[in-house]
Amino acid sequence: MELANNVTTTLVKYAAGLKYEDIPQDVIHMTKRVFMDIIGCGLGSHELDKGRIGYSLAHQLGGTPEATVLGTGEKLSVTGATFANAELMHSMDYNAITPPIYIAPFVCPAALAVAEKTNASGKDLLLAMVAGFDIASRIGLALGSFRDKSKPVRSYGTGFDTFGVAVAVGKLLGLDEYQMADAMGLAGYFAPVPCHTKYMNTPNNGAMKFGAAGWTAQAGVTAALLAQLGEAGDRSVLDGEYGFWAMNGSQACDYEGMVANLGKDWKILQSKFKSLPCDGIYQSPLRPLMDLVRENDLKPDEIDHILVKAEANMFCPQFMSTTIENNVDASMSFPFCVAVAAHLVPVGPAWQKRETIENPSIQDFMKHKVQFEVYDYAEETRRQEIEVEHKPYINRRPSYVEIHARGQVFTRTAEYAKWLSAETPEFNATDDDLITKFHGNTADVFTRTQSDKAVELLMNLENVESVKDLMKALTW
Repeated sequence: MELANNVTTTLVKYAAGLKYEDIPQDVIHMTKRVFMDIIGCGLGSHELDKGRIGYSLAHQLGGTPEATVLGTGEKLSVTGATFANAELMHSMDYNAITPPIYIAPFVCPAALAVAEKTNASGKDLLLAMVAGFDIASRIGLALGSFRDKSKPVRSYGTGFDTFGVAVAVGKLLGLDEYQMADAMGLAGYFAPVPCHTKYMNTPNNGAMKFGAAGWTAQAGVTAALLAQLGEAGDRSVLDGEYGFWAMNGSQACDYEGMVANLGKDWKILQSKFKSLPCDGIYQSPLRPLMDLVRENDLKPDEIDHILVKAEANMFCPQFMSTTIENNVDASMSFPFCVAVAAHLVPVGPAWQKRETIENPSIQDFMKHKVQFEVYDYAEETRRQEIEVEHKPYINRRPSYVEIHARGQVFTRTAEYAKWLSAETPEFNATDDDLITKFHGNTADVFTRTQSDKAVELLMNLENVESVKDLMKALTW
């Protein structure tokens, strides 16, 4: 039976037919940067609550040894390794942001596990990830909830990532157009419920975050494996009044944008990176805060209080919580992150380790010395970029910091967040920046020689003959 002439089929044919030679070099290079970044996040999360528990569950479930859990050398089933690595990669909230939101901790662990299982090459893995990122980004951006960030919406989530995972895995499995259509159809039915709004407006609601990376990645892998075996999927899953946009609780779907300039407009090139292990909205004020503390040698007990002015979104209940029970709470709490920054805790996994969470000085600081106000200028720039210029991302993130200490007031403003301004080159992360971040994330588990070797392979992934060799370098 011929595939129907619809949007789902357009994306399926594009993904199934994409070849490595079709991909521009700047897209390959950005994909390697994003991949190295997320691998470092995964390797750095073994001592953190969410990463440790995710790996422990996958270890208990076991299965045929097919793919490796990052760092451990232990082989689990391909779905088990996908689950464990996705939970590790998503644990710190330190990963790259690709429009419309997070894609790397979903697509990358799944593609990595299946690439190892199939003995794929580095080029094969790159092709799979590029295809998966492109499909996930296009579907995610087309959903009304993510296109309009000017006002809160009742329901949205990261279910679109399930499609990206299924496509990436489908490329590695060599699925034809019909099988890829089935994989997409199954992925839509496996996608998690859109829980982002619930999560952000309910503090202390567990460690799943707004998108369960392990579950979503595992679902996409399962969809592709079922399609390979002949399981039929809904080949019109994206289309019509009952399509995925409606299933996802979105208010609209931009079908034209979903398929515009296929193979020419690569959303991954708009990827931005985090220089701090916390939510993106905190990145702008925390850097000047740390600079002020460091430059003036301010000790925590010398500080009377800190006033931070930033975007109004920081006042959502999840961000304002001072009850820190796990590392996810730590990454999402603005008061906690301000306290950690004021204590100059080394940037990286240490921000969310148990000893930091339980530090009495940090606990007291966040509850009694941190104040917040909406920064009107930040709201003006946000409205300009989202409502007037209709950008798919926010480029400027103005913030203001005021530290009261020693009878003085120390102030600083920021116009941009370090590494999070895609269209402003001086605030973008260089390759050297990301390599330094990788070394920081792996410092507890790798020697510098091991970390250098991993970087060499990751940044030259197209020359890796077998992903199995890469996984050996990512094991301590």
